Amino acid sequence: MKKAYKLFVLCAVAILTMASCGQRPKGVENPKPAVYYWRTTLSLNEEERRFLSESEVGKVYLHLFDVVVSPQEASPQPSPQGRSPLRGDKRRTLMPANTLLFEDSLPQGIEVIPTVFIEPGALVQNPTPELAKLVLNRIDQMTEQNGLGTARMIQMDYDWVGSDETAYFSLLKDLRDMLHKQGRKLSATIRLHQLSKAVPPVDEGVLMVYNVGNFRDEKEENSILTAQAVAPYMPRLKDYNLPLCTALPIYGWDLLFHSHDFAQIVRGVNLADTAAFRRIDSTHYECQAYMAAPADGIGDPAGQRIYPGDIIRHEQPSIATLRQVRNMLESSRSGVCDQIVIYHLDSKFLKHKHDEIKELYD
Repeated sequence: MKKAYKLFVLCAVAILTMASCGQRPKGVENPKPAVYYWRTTLSLNEEERRFLSESEVGKVYLHLFDVVVSPQEASPQPSPQGRSPLRGDKRRTLMPANTLLFEDSLPQGIEVIPTVFIEPGALVQNPTPELAKLVLNRIDQMTEQNGLGTARMIQMDYDWVGSDETAYFSLLKDLRDMLHKQGRKLSATIRLHQLSKAVPPVDEGVLMVYNVGNFRDEKEENSILTAQAVAPYMPRLKDYNLPLCTALPIYGWDLLFHSHDFAQIVRGVNLADTAAFRRIDSTHYECQAYMAAPADGIGDPAGQRIYPGDIIRHEQPSIATLRQVRNMLESSRSGVCDQIVIYHLDSKFLKHKHDEIKELYD
């Protein structure tokens, strides 16, 4: 009798163990090759359309607008630009910004997942349910007015930390509840450092595997992506209780450092010009002559001045690094790479690399 009881207990434990393993989230539902579209105007050139077709891209995470804090703490009246305030936060007036302008359309058959970015620090205390309603209404108005219909899923993008986790999760719960009543779903971006935090109340997530280093540190090898920077997060990935897919970067940039301090991103410099730049290592270049270069962000809008001795670090993950990281992720958690989301769709990062990037989807 005792043997039979022990056998029963062992069988029950085995069944429960297998059941729990079977329930552990792996990948997202209906995985397809996917891309982010993160520009302020929807306009596709021939190369971008060819990439979507050749890579059989089935999903586009389409950035529609940002939610930002109004610099002037705007009144409830519409702004001169027609941007109605998002009065969901009790202490701050939140506004939509960087709204996508539709000048083109995406190819037929591609699922669009509208994506909204929230400015860091925008959520300082629990927002009211009104904010969720305003965000969702704006998403639906934009998709309906531009021929996309009602999206099956939407995505929120916010780099939350411990101090604003409660407020952000409150917003997500309000959004999720509204979407579920309509038979729709909610996605959220998950950064590597958030794998050690609480799981947000959403249906699935996109693991953002880029911007893993300190871009302001001149000595950084590559702040966008290295396998060494990703490796420490792998133990946390295995048991993170949310269905996940993976976003990998194909973009690059040139970062300017003056007197060892980060100045800004510069555009249009020719690092292959040996009269203007001396190569220090695989990513760092020393400027040999004074020049002006187009720039982004802070500084002189007409062009950042570059002086002899300034350092430029060129960053763009190699296909070999992307493959290495992809394999590392898949080894740590089966299914997390069933859907790869390329960040982001832009012909200047696609040139002559269609086949190589397409391999990341396989």
